[in-house]
Formats: sequence, C-alpha cells, structure tokens
Amino acid sequence: MWDRTGGSIRKRIGARWRIAMAVAIPMLCVSLAACTVGQSTAVMSIEIPRHVELLSGDTRALNYTQWYIHTFAITGPAGSRIGGGGPNVMPIRADGRPSGGGKAVCCTSLPAEWQPDLKLTVRWLVEKKRPDGKKWGYWYKAENVRIAPYSSGNTGDAWGIFLPGDRIRVMLTDGNHNGGNNPNIRPADNDPYIAQGVLDEEWNRLSPPAHD
Repeated sequence: MWDRTGGSIRKRIGARWRIAMAVAIPMLCVSLAACTVGQSTAVMSIEIPRHVELLSGDTRALNYTQWYIHTFAITGPAGSRIGGGGPNVMPIRADGRPSGGGKAVCCTSLPAEWQPDLKLTVRWLVEKKRPDGKKWGYWYKAENVRIAPYSSGNTGDAWGIFLPGDRIRVMLTDGNHNGGNNPNIRPADNDPYIAQGVLDEEWNRLSPPAHD
C-alpha cells in the first residue's frame, strides 16, 4: 500500500511539474524578448585585457634572516601565466652577509616590460618553530607584492630577497648597478617594494610540518 501511494504521489508531482514548465517557459521567452527589445539601443562595451609579453629566466634568492628557507613560490594574477619559484637558501652568515645567490632555479615568468599595477603573491617555507613551540617548518605568505621597477631589454634573473621580520622583496636585475635592482646592495628598510609576510593558514593546513 505504501509503495502504491508513494508512486501515486510521485506521478501527481511529475504531472504538476510538466504543467508548470509548459506555462513558465513561454512566459520566460516573452519576458526575455521584451528585455532584448528594451535594450536594443543600449551600447554594450566589453573590456579586453591588454596582452602582456612575458619573459622567463632563472630565479635566485638572498637570505638576510636567521632562518633556513626550504623553497618559495611566486604567483601572479589568475590566468596570467606570471609566476615561478626559487631555490632553498641558508640563514644569514655569521659576518652579516646574506646567504644565497649562487643556486638558481628555472624559471620565473615576468612581464618583459615593467607593469606598475602588477601584484604578486609570494609564499615561502621557513624552518623555525611555530608560536606554539611544538612544530617546525611552516609557510608564510605575502600578498599584493609589487615588483621593483626595471628597464626592459636588459633584464636578467628574478630575485627573492628575504629580510628580517618575515619580509620579502622581489626584483628583476636589469644591469643598473646604481639602482634598486642590484643584489649586492641590501634594500633599505623603507623600500616601498618590501612586502610584509604573515602565516599562511591555508598552505599550513594543506602541507603540515614534517617534524614535531
């Protein structure tokens, strides 16, 4: 009895649904036609993103912090194909000189011409204790990282410069040794292209530390 009743209910619901759709679809078509007529004189404008020519080169790192950095990743806006990654780098040397500079990883893609409105995201894996004092190795993230200006036509390697206080500066060498793209000169603390990093809760959940 329950199966027959249930089947009858389903048949009635199905019949009502077919009737409702038979009425609703023509009304929807009429409504859409009216909207189309009302908007026929409107001017439709679609903004097409400007094509940005990319170049690819090696990525290097300098570390002015007291922590070993396992790796780092650079990502650009979604769909831009901008990004890459860099090598591991030891902590700062005892004499105050930064570690790194020798090892390179291929490749990081950046615009061939500097884009002042380009914003990058940089993530890096650091070997140091968490604030809870229990686990080692966790991710930091800096968002809205602006790359320092560079001259097109004479670009070299991309660099991730890691500074105390969980800060990062991204630059692309361009042969201007007196400018702000010289890896032999430590960036000033008030450099506007230094970005502040914070704990990356998402990546720390996805890639938990290997050591307790």
